[in-house]
Amino acid sequence: MAHDLGADPRLTVHQLRRLVAVAEHGSISAAAAALFIAQPALSKSLLELERNVGTRLLARTNRGTVLSPEGERAVRLARVILADVHAFEGIGRADPADGEQPLRIAATPTLAGDLGTHLIPTFVAGHPHVQTRLIRSASREALFASLRAGEVDVGVAAAPVPEDLAARRFWVREVVLVSPQGVDLPDTLTSAHLHDLPLVLPPPGSGRRDDIDAFFARTGIRPRVAMEAEERSAWVACVRAGLGSVFLYRDLCEHLEYPGTVVRAFDPPVRGAVALVWRPGAAGERAAAFIAHAEECGLRPSSG
Repeated sequence: MAHDLGADPRLTVHQLRRLVAVAEHGSISAAAAALFIAQPALSKSLLELERNVGTRLLARTNRGTVLSPEGERAVRLARVILADVHAFEGIGRADPADGEQPLRIAATPTLAGDLGTHLIPTFVAGHPHVQTRLIRSASREALFASLRAGEVDVGVAAAPVPEDLAARRFWVREVVLVSPQGVDLPDTLTSAHLHDLPLVLPPPGSGRRDDIDAFFARTGIRPRVAMEAEERSAWVACVRAGLGSVFLYRDLCEHLEYPGTVVRAFDPPVRGAVALVWRPGAAGERAAAFIAHAEECGLRPSSG
């Protein structure tokens, strides 16, 4: 019989916050990025929580991780507990701090993990008094809409950026093709090598898929769609399973490494810019500090 959520003394506030984060961000990988922790550490913490309460809270499906019925109930109870914890933690705080809005930094799904592992942690380390919140936008268009509505302070997204928003390029990434081992391709590729090549692609309607489709249209490429998936982890899993190849950024491959795959560059090189985006006239002092930090530090640590 399942335990009551509050009955086990081994439950921790951290575990409850992590469960709620998965519910709010829609996947373990997105929640890990938002919490600034490694995905394996988050998965381990959630497994411990399931053991402690004696029931499955998360269901692993072919579409990712979703809440089980008990998990949905657990999230409702966890939010109540966390609200009480938040109120308790606020005892003795000065009134002005209670109403201070955090610096809201939005990123598209592919970039949210990158920000959570380097750029935001280093910014917080250098600006400990600035409360910061990473918001995962569903798409580039959703991010731009949030900026226009004043729902976020600064965004990080792949270029191009609409003309009504202010933007500053701060990182350029080389696009490479990541393939299963054994695929018959030369070490360096041209666009012609992509004809009828099985590819793992983002779903139609996403900003990244729009960019890829525009590239196909410019070069006259007719690829074969082997799989469509939204999460980066699913793309790599499909490649490692031999379903097809995927477009990724070289710095990502060098940073994470993907065993069982082969990385190939294009000639001429294919590159994409990452931009800092904000609403003209609306970048406050804290947003300006983050923009300056991003320009100085870049998206990833220097390899030099």
